[in-house]
Amino acid sequence: MADDRPQAPGAAPSPAEERAALERAERRRRRTRARQSLVFVAIFLVVLGIGIGAAGVNRGWWAGPFGADDPVAAEPTASCPTATTVPVDPAGVQVSVLNSTGRSGLAGGVAQELTARGVVVGAVANAPEGTQVPAAAQIRFGPEGERAAQGLASIAPGAELSRDDQRAGPAVDLVLGEGWTALLPADVPLTATVPPDPAGVPAACLPTTPAPTTPAP
Repeated sequence: MADDRPQAPGAAPSPAEERAALERAERRRRRTRARQSLVFVAIFLVVLGIGIGAAGVNRGWWAGPFGADDPVAAEPTASCPTATTVPVDPAGVQVSVLNSTGRSGLAGGVAQELTARGVVVGAVANAPEGTQVPAAAQIRFGPEGERAAQGLASIAPGAELSRDDQRAGPAVDLVLGEGWTALLPADVPLTATVPPDPAGVPAACLPTTPAPTTPAP
């Protein structure tokens, strides 16, 4: 029969009491470890949630937490029309070939090449005395001959255009200068550049004229 009498002070604990004390200590350690694990898991989940939230806002998956305004969709801008390149019928080009250089037969040779391409050649002669064209050539034309002048310039490298608003008719002059070399190969077509119709150009594409400034007194 077990002895229920109290032990004397300083007496060694019995094996049963030692086991009970060890079990209580172990239970305390387990509870402490469990609480520590829960705290660690909670901290980890909070940090993970903050990271995912920041990444989502940065990538645009959802709106930020500060009530940012919804982005305003940019209004589509009207594209400005550009000039187009169109073919020029050689039969619609009437040209006089003039030689302003000292090279004999230059105008005649160029005139033959233009005729072979289908261009309508008029006069073939020397330019008036005193005419100086330092460039490869100069194409002189009036308002009606602008398309023909552009077509001729497209196969005459280095030729400069010279418009005379007082000149009548569609015919043009090709004045050969000191820098003249040759026409482009015969398989190169005549072309001209047509600007867009001003009536169809959006206002945003039209050039603006700066307001005149008044000089200070």
